Amino acid sequence: MKKLISIVAAVTVTSLAHAQQLPNNLPLPNNAGFAATYSTRGFLDFTTPFHQPLGTNGRSCGSCHVANAAWSFTPADAKFLFLLSDGTHPLFRPLDATNPLAPVGTVHERRAAYKLLLEKGLFRRTVDVPAGVAIDAVDDPYGNPATRITTFRRPLSTTNLQFIRGVHWDLRTEPFANTHQALINQVRGNVIAAQQGPAPTAEVMEQVVTFEESLTTAQVSVHDAGALDVCGARGGPEFLAQQPVVRGRFDLFDAWIGLVPGSCTDEKTDRRKAQIARGQEVFNNAVSATGRSCGGCHNVANSGTHINGVAFDIGTSAAARRTPDLPLYTLRNRETGETVQTSDPGRAAVTGLWADMNRFKVPSLRGLAARAPYFHNGMAASLYDVVHFYEESLGFDFTTGQEADLVAFLKAL
Repeated sequence: MKKLISIVAAVTVTSLAHAQQLPNNLPLPNNAGFAATYSTRGFLDFTTPFHQPLGTNGRSCGSCHVANAAWSFTPADAKFLFLLSDGTHPLFRPLDATNPLAPVGTVHERRAAYKLLLEKGLFRRTVDVPAGVAIDAVDDPYGNPATRITTFRRPLSTTNLQFIRGVHWDLRTEPFANTHQALINQVRGNVIAAQQGPAPTAEVMEQVVTFEESLTTAQVSVHDAGALDVCGARGGPEFLAQQPVVRGRFDLFDAWIGLVPGSCTDEKTDRRKAQIARGQEVFNNAVSATGRSCGGCHNVANSGTHINGVAFDIGTSAAARRTPDLPLYTLRNRETGETVQTSDPGRAAVTGLWADMNRFKVPSLRGLAARAPYFHNGMAASLYDVVHFYEESLGFDFTTGQEADLVAFLKAL
């Protein structure tokens, strides 16, 4: 079944690449069911500068942020585009190779150079070493220069932006308190760096951001549970577009709490609906051994971003969780002599503050099923892996049933 869904999704990628517009709420397949996007403009317009190459390398914003992946990007997308083009599609450019100097003359060389893009959907970026921080040692399997820090990160979704505060995983794009202007600045940086072009005009940048800000994306149905907006539930992107930005719990599936099987649809389907509601309450109420809760970080109601845009260190960059396909840096605080090993310093590379080491923004949780793998470095291949990570990292102690309920809920977002 998963292989069939991947094939359907791949065909969808090809179809979307040639579309000029799509209707609102068009269901697009993923491993959990179907997700959809709603635009306040009445339809999805693929003729805006968001989908037009603005630089010299053939890329557009839409090269790395695609509708079928909840406006993020997945390894399946990359593999399909590589297969179609033998790795010459604009997605595959040396700046996102494991090393920008890696040979890319043959298909075999390109497959090796874009290994992390193909396997985890990771894009390469470099950050400056913060003032007051020294690099004591580097273990980089790709031989990048040790004068800067090479990071590999997943692309964040360019949808549901009304709920975010702070742009990029490390919140580096200013002004922090003005999301619209920060997105304008992000577009400028993307065109210059990722699309390798001149700075776009103010009009073009405004058109890109206006398109992005018009979108909300969410799961509309899941396998075995059906539609997520029936019998009082409020799943899907259109309800999300009406959601105020406030601190609060998830209440999308309150109407399904204690749902009697057969009272909404058939008994089997209703049991799945009730499971989703149970998972919502695990998310809302469970407290870990360290006093953490899911809603402590994901505290914007029915979105799951953070109301103040705070960045957190949950251990995703820790040396103990570093995989051999990522670089590892030993960094030293020049003032105190303290050292840390990390695969990505996160927010600290922006602020220069040692306390910000390994801190990353809290992303939206809507449309999760469409955009695996998870976390900034793609370390969790599935939502079960996400739940297990939090059990190990933050001390949650879920029963097997609670794990299944929580995953069912996350798939329904």
